[in-house]
Amino acid sequence: MYNATVRDHFLNPRNVGDLENPDASGEAANASDGDRVQLQLRIRDGFISDVRFRVMGCVAAIAAASCLSEMLIGKSPEEAAAISKTDLVQKLGGLPEAKIKCSLTCINALHAALKVE
Repeated sequence: MYNATVRDHFLNPRNVGDLENPDASGEAANASDGDRVQLQLRIRDGFISDVRFRVMGCVAAIAAASCLSEMLIGKSPEEAAAISKTDLVQKLGGLPEAKIKCSLTCINALHAALKVE
Protein backbone atom coordinates (compact mmCIF):
# COMPACT_ATOMS: atom_id res chain seq x y z
CA MET A 1 0.00 0.00 0.00
CA TYR A 2 2.87 2.43 0.77
CA ASN A 3 6.00 2.95 -1.32
CA ALA A 4 9.57 2.58 -0.03
CA THR A 5 10.00 6.32 0.64
CA VAL A 6 6.85 6.51 2.76
CA ARG A 7 7.78 3.35 4.65
CA ASP A 8 11.30 4.70 5.32
CA HIS A 9 9.99 7.99 6.74
CA PHE A 10 7.46 6.08 8.85
CA LEU A 11 9.96 3.57 10.22
CA ASN A 12 12.82 6.08 10.56
CA PRO A 13 11.22 9.49 11.08
CA ARG A 14 13.63 12.40 10.91
CA ASN A 15 13.71 15.40 13.25
CA VAL A 16 11.35 14.03 15.92
CA GLY A 17 11.36 15.85 19.23
CA ASP A 18 11.37 19.37 20.59
CA LEU A 19 13.49 22.45 20.00
CA GLU A 20 14.57 24.45 23.00
CA ASN A 21 13.26 28.01 22.53
CA PRO A 22 11.91 27.65 18.99
CA ASP A 23 11.46 30.80 16.91
CA ALA A 24 8.14 29.55 15.58
CA SER A 25 5.78 26.73 16.47
CA GLY A 26 2.40 25.58 15.30
CA GLU A 27 -0.06 22.79 15.88
CA ALA A 28 -2.79 21.30 13.76
CA ALA A 29 -5.30 18.50 14.11
CA ASN A 30 -7.47 16.64 11.66
CA ALA A 31 -10.79 16.13 13.42
CA SER A 32 -11.97 13.54 10.90
CA ASP A 33 -9.19 11.04 11.61
CA GLY A 34 -7.54 12.25 14.83
CA ASP A 35 -4.10 13.08 13.42
CA ARG A 36 -2.23 15.77 15.40
CA VAL A 37 1.03 17.48 14.48
CA GLN A 38 3.16 19.93 16.45
CA LEU A 39 5.94 21.62 14.44
CA GLN A 40 8.76 23.80 15.77
CA LEU A 41 11.17 25.89 13.72
CA ARG A 42 14.47 27.60 14.36
CA ILE A 43 15.05 30.51 11.98
CA ARG A 44 18.53 32.02 11.62
CA ASP A 45 19.58 34.74 9.19
CA GLY A 46 16.23 34.51 7.42
CA PHE A 47 16.31 30.75 6.82
CA ILE A 48 14.98 27.69 8.65
CA SER A 49 18.02 26.08 10.25
CA ASP A 50 16.34 23.40 12.35
CA VAL A 51 12.97 21.67 12.57
CA ARG A 52 11.44 19.33 15.11
CA PHE A 53 8.02 17.75 15.20
CA ARG A 54 5.77 15.51 17.21
CA VAL A 55 2.95 13.63 15.56
CA MET A 56 0.16 11.31 16.60
CA GLY A 57 -1.34 9.68 13.57
CA CYS A 58 -1.27 7.11 10.86
CA VAL A 59 1.61 5.98 8.63
CA ALA A 60 0.91 8.75 6.11
CA ALA A 61 0.77 11.48 8.77
CA ILE A 62 4.06 10.39 10.35
CA ALA A 63 5.82 9.99 7.00
CA ALA A 64 4.53 13.35 5.75
CA ALA A 65 5.69 15.20 8.87
CA SER A 66 9.12 13.58 8.65
CA CYS A 67 9.47 14.38 4.96
CA LEU A 68 8.27 17.96 5.44
CA SER A 69 10.80 18.48 8.22
CA GLU A 70 13.60 17.66 5.77
CA MET A 71 12.09 19.82 3.04
CA LEU A 72 12.04 22.89 5.32
CA ILE A 73 15.75 23.02 6.23
CA GLY A 74 17.47 25.85 4.36
CA LYS A 75 14.26 27.48 3.13
CA SER A 76 13.15 31.00 3.94
CA PRO A 77 9.82 31.23 5.77
CA GLU A 78 8.26 32.48 2.53
CA GLU A 79 9.59 29.49 0.57
CA ALA A 80 8.44 27.14 3.32
CA ALA A 81 4.94 28.65 3.33
CA ALA A 82 4.71 27.99 -0.42
CA ILE A 83 5.18 24.21 0.00
CA SER A 84 1.89 22.64 -1.01
CA LYS A 85 0.26 19.35 -0.21
CA THR A 86 1.01 18.33 -3.81
CA ASP A 87 4.72 19.15 -3.37
CA LEU A 88 4.83 17.03 -0.22
CA VAL A 89 2.98 14.07 -1.73
CA GLN A 90 5.29 14.17 -4.77
CA LYS A 91 8.38 14.25 -2.53
CA LEU A 92 7.01 11.17 -0.75
CA GLY A 93 6.62 9.43 -4.11
CA GLY A 94 2.84 9.38 -3.79
CA LEU A 95 0.26 8.29 -1.25
CA PRO A 96 -2.90 6.25 -1.57
CA GLU A 97 -5.75 8.61 -2.49
CA ALA A 98 -7.55 8.01 0.80
CA LYS A 99 -4.41 8.99 2.76
CA ILE A 100 -3.54 12.25 0.98
CA LYS A 101 -5.69 14.19 3.46
CA CYS A 102 -3.41 12.92 6.24
CA SER A 103 -0.46 14.77 4.69
CA LEU A 104 -2.35 18.05 5.06
CA THR A 105 -2.11 18.09 8.87
CA CYS A 106 1.62 18.85 8.89
CA ILE A 107 1.16 21.54 6.22
CA ASN A 108 -1.51 23.11 8.44
CA ALA A 109 0.90 22.99 11.41
CA LEU A 110 3.52 24.71 9.26
CA HIS A 111 1.07 27.44 8.30
CA ALA A 112 0.15 27.88 11.96
CA ALA A 113 3.85 28.22 12.86
CA LEU A 114 4.43 30.77 10.11
CA LYS A 115 1.09 32.48 10.77
CA VAL A 116 -0.04 31.94 7.15
CA GLU A 117 -3.73 32.52 6.53
